[in-house]
Amino acid sequence: MQISRGSGPLSTAMAGLATGQIPWGKGHHEAFAKRFDHVAAIGIVGEDLPEEHNRVTLDPKLVDSDGIPAPKITYKYGENSLKMVQHGLARGEEVMRAAGAYEVSSGGPLRPTGWHLLGTARMGSDPQRSVVNHWGRSHDVKNLFIIDGSIFVTSGGVNPASTIQACALYIADSIKKNLSNLFE
Repeated sequence: MQISRGSGPLSTAMAGLATGQIPWGKGHHEAFAKRFDHVAAIGIVGEDLPEEHNRVTLDPKLVDSDGIPAPKITYKYGENSLKMVQHGLARGEEVMRAAGAYEVSSGGPLRPTGWHLLGTARMGSDPQRSVVNHWGRSHDVKNLFIIDGSIFVTSGGVNPASTIQACALYIADSIKKNLSNLFE
């Protein structure tokens, strides 16, 4: 759970107006005072497990101006991911009610919150099921190294920046150690 405070005065007023929770005109000040500085949010962060049906492939029809196929993203929530979302929403509501909330709304997943895209160039020892080996080297193109979050086989359910940095250092060290046979 990631807990954050409510919005500033302008965002509170605009969102309240858009949702009808803060009227324009009579009752505006009272409704605004009831909401402003009295709102909190709980974001539920979970690990979306890797599933074979989720993938990035080349689109068979859509191409760019040079005729290069566009990427095609196929993604569908798995049963476990949907259960985690529902579990997290229920626990979040429990926390808010225990803290004294008199009004709780929930929903998700929220697209504008930003997602960490991981796993499109999976690391592994089997070239049929992975793109790079255990030190980021492409199975197919020997002088290609992938050093970002796409080599992850799964997410950890948290911001991956530190893990990406650790993998980058590990891969750089591996390249350095293997300079003599790097392009064999």
